[in-house]
Amino acid sequence: MLNDSRATTTSARTARRGESGAAGVKLVLSLIFLAILVHTGYVFIPIYIAVYDFDSQFVMVANSGATKTNEVIEKGLLGYAAERHLPIKKENLKITRGQSRITIDASYVVPVKTLLYTYPWNISISKQAVLF
Repeated sequence: MLNDSRATTTSARTARRGESGAAGVKLVLSLIFLAILVHTGYVFIPIYIAVYDFDSQFVMVANSGATKTNEVIEKGLLGYAAERHLPIKKENLKITRGQSRITIDASYVVPVKTLLYTYPWNISISKQAVLF
């Protein structure tokens, strides 16, 4: 009975001899994949936060649009976007006033640069507010 367990252990070792070193390759590939994910997050998350922050400022400006002229709104939004390093130009903003509503539209492209590829992230924001 004792010899049976030794024979089984020896045959298991010989069956796995061809797999030696495979764990090292898997580890290296997993680490490379993890590094790419971390780098992409490192690049994308600050841009996402800036876009989200600009969107919330966009809402606040639209809601207080009755007290400001179009030029003041435009200048404020462009300055806010410049502080957050967003590529918004005067041509990307459109402000429309009706008798009871103000509509502010913005469309722009943010280039997200990763190690191998630059992703053009198209962003369109449109907000309407009631004029008091």
